[in-house]
Amino acid sequence: MNINEVQRRLWEQSRTHRENQVSETPLFPSNPYDLRVRKLMDLMHNPIWLSEAAHRVMKRSYGKAPGVDGVTVKEFRSGFERRVEELRLELKRGNYQPQPVRQVMIPKANGKMRALGIPCLRDKIVQEAMRMALEPIFEVDFHENSYGFRPNRNTHQAVHRCQHLMKLKFTWVIEGDVKACFDEISHKAILKVLREKVHDNKFLDLIKRFLKAGVEVDGVVKPTVKGVPQGGVISPLLANTVLNKLDWYLHSKGKYGKQAEKRCWDVKQPNIRFVRYADDWCVFVTRASKRYVSGLRDSIGKFLETECGLSLSMEKTHITHVRDGFSFLGFDLKLTVGRNGNLVPKIRIGTKAKQQLQLRLNEAMRYRPHQESIALRIKRGSAVVRGWANYYCIAYNYPALTSTLDHWAFWIAVKAISRKLDIRAAKVLKRYYRQSTIVVSEDCKLERFRSTSIRLYISKPEPYHPEDANSYETDEEIEASFHKFNERGRFGQWDSKHEALKRDNYCCQICGAKVTAEISHADHIEPVKSFANFQMANSNGNVQTLCHECHKNKHRGN
Repeated sequence: MNINEVQRRLWEQSRTHRENQVSETPLFPSNPYDLRVRKLMDLMHNPIWLSEAAHRVMKRSYGKAPGVDGVTVKEFRSGFERRVEELRLELKRGNYQPQPVRQVMIPKANGKMRALGIPCLRDKIVQEAMRMALEPIFEVDFHENSYGFRPNRNTHQAVHRCQHLMKLKFTWVIEGDVKACFDEISHKAILKVLREKVHDNKFLDLIKRFLKAGVEVDGVVKPTVKGVPQGGVISPLLANTVLNKLDWYLHSKGKYGKQAEKRCWDVKQPNIRFVRYADDWCVFVTRASKRYVSGLRDSIGKFLETECGLSLSMEKTHITHVRDGFSFLGFDLKLTVGRNGNLVPKIRIGTKAKQQLQLRLNEAMRYRPHQESIALRIKRGSAVVRGWANYYCIAYNYPALTSTLDHWAFWIAVKAISRKLDIRAAKVLKRYYRQSTIVVSEDCKLERFRSTSIRLYISKPEPYHPEDANSYETDEEIEASFHKFNERGRFGQWDSKHEALKRDNYCCQICGAKVTAEISHADHIEPVKSFANFQMANSNGNVQTLCHECHKNKHRGN
């Protein structure tokens, strides 16, 4: 089976279905329900399809928390073929039952807590198999102004679209936010949208089982009557299918094309455009009063309640003028006076974003267990710097802030090292200050914000095609992923690793190959179990540098 070819056929069939729906005078009138996609369940228990889904999930889930069954990626890989075959047979026989989602609470920027669902690996694999089938079907229907959780689209493109609309003299903005979208979305609305494109009762029943699987909170399983688990593989796609109705509702309110826009301009009628990223959206209105915009907001709220089973978050939904500025996806956008005296829309880094950066830097380097390695703190702090800089580098005031941000990161790192080693900051600077930053070794130094340049040009989204190499905006791109940087209870091993690397001149002690921290192991000459504790085993004389291959060969028999 060629997966790309199957996805292309699904995409073409869905496109034919849509063309038949939007055509007012089809050449051969037919029942629109006849062109729906069928037999998707056969793909779910196809061995090639399911194996590809499993490999994708294994790659994304490495090092992340397991679900209620406690099975990690390493354990699943030990019997990979057997486990995938058991899963395939359960799907084929129809007795597959998703397990409840393990719920954890994480803090939000406004001080509230957000529920994050962690599915089991088996359920992630099945959800990925469903996403692979549903994505080419629904990408045909998705609106071009929807940017969240879609291939070849990202937050930067959504923010630049808002800036472009401000240039086109749109004056009023509705800052919209759907209240608890992932928790409150109606199961009935999801299944109704899916039935419009998919004619396979077994497949729809599988999705319904996922929606009703329940949530485990503190060991107690609670039923789910609404919402999708935030953290599930297929949850963003299901939410987009329902919110796509909102997109086309807003589209129907606007006038498109040069002639229609000119007619609007001549009679001074309002016109509407919008930008949506998941459950955050902005509606831009021109040639209208605030009363008209307020009525539009109320009509949007009624549409969400009747068609999607959702409601607006009134504390986050505001009507503002572009000169007063508004916030979208962490950026502040405002119409200000430029150098030539003209009004220019500008993207700024807001105060909240800077406050959150200070908190994250402290969490990454200072608020850590005392025994944790200095090298690990610097690596984690560098991940925060790199992720934050790559996200906010499109703001026009980013270059002016880099010196201040580097100052914050530098002194947070100095205070963290000073507290760990119980020495004064002057001694920390003498020992670690090199090249205007904190340097532990050649490949372990604190990243600097000024190393990331401002991005003045953002390309438009590329059209979706299933045979192309479609890219996705992941959590690692939006925010630094901490699961890559941990010592798994063996505190101090990162420091000893970098000390051994410097002592061994960055060479493997068996084959002599040149290595770095990422492609080497800090190997214990005498096993750790031979010592009373890990600190004794981690002494400098008992640690040597080995490349991955030599380390694997040494411990192959153990």
